[in-house]
Amino acid sequence: MRERFAVRLAAALFLLAPALLLSTVAGAAPPFSPALLQDRLWDDGKAEYDVFDAVEMREGIARPARVVHVIVKEPFNAKLRVKADRPPSIDVVKMNQVIDVPTGAYGYHQMHSSFWERATGALLKFSMTSNDSCGNAFKEGWMDGSRWRLLFHTYWDGEGDGERGLALPADGVFADELPMKLRMLARFEPAQYTISLFPSVVGSKLGNPAFSAASIRVLPSAPDGSIPIEVSRPGGVDRFTFQKAAPHVLAAWSRPDGSSLKLRKSLRLDYWNHHAPGDEKLLE
Repeated sequence: MRERFAVRLAAALFLLAPALLLSTVAGAAPPFSPALLQDRLWDDGKAEYDVFDAVEMREGIARPARVVHVIVKEPFNAKLRVKADRPPSIDVVKMNQVIDVPTGAYGYHQMHSSFWERATGALLKFSMTSNDSCGNAFKEGWMDGSRWRLLFHTYWDGEGDGERGLALPADGVFADELPMKLRMLARFEPAQYTISLFPSVVGSKLGNPAFSAASIRVLPSAPDGSIPIEVSRPGGVDRFTFQKAAPHVLAAWSRPDGSSLKLRKSLRLDYWNHHAPGDEKLLE
């Protein structure tokens, strides 16, 4: 009798362990670390070049798209917040998300760039360009301590040109940095954290975006060792899967609106040297 009880108790504790762990850290700030950015991987003179099978929601329809993520180290002029041609400079790791979505006779061509200081992991800047068959839009975020500036130019009435000074919460995360930011977690054990999340700025309109409460939930590893992470926010849940092995490349991402990414291949590539006719085969 005692042996059967002990077995049942052990089994129950095993099943409850993830929940118990989640409850002990729920509400804590995520333990982000600059360790990934400081890895010698980024010193090889190449970029991480990730090609995805993608679906993007546009005009109310889920459409096949071409999405590429490019992650690379580069010198950065900390004063001007641009790529440095000469010293003094600091090292940043940059992620470009290149998004091309054909929509009949129309089309969307968009890119979002994030820049993290390699030494600290802090986001220093983001920029976004969006051009479609109606016009061009540009948005830029410039982080400075507890404040940040949002600059914008769109082709929509009331959003032609402008700048907003906004508070930057200590736990603030931008939705568009999540594909890389989640890879910067110091630990991948099951846990749940709360953050303030700023919505995606990818798109031609600005509106009135603001930080809102959200949570990051690291789930138990899948049978293949991959790392599932959920980000719950107003409007739904983003589901990410990252590869088990470092540097934990993004393997899949599904969004509440029906958009999704699935990794087709990941290369270490000096992509700026591959612009000859025929080099587009690298996207296949």
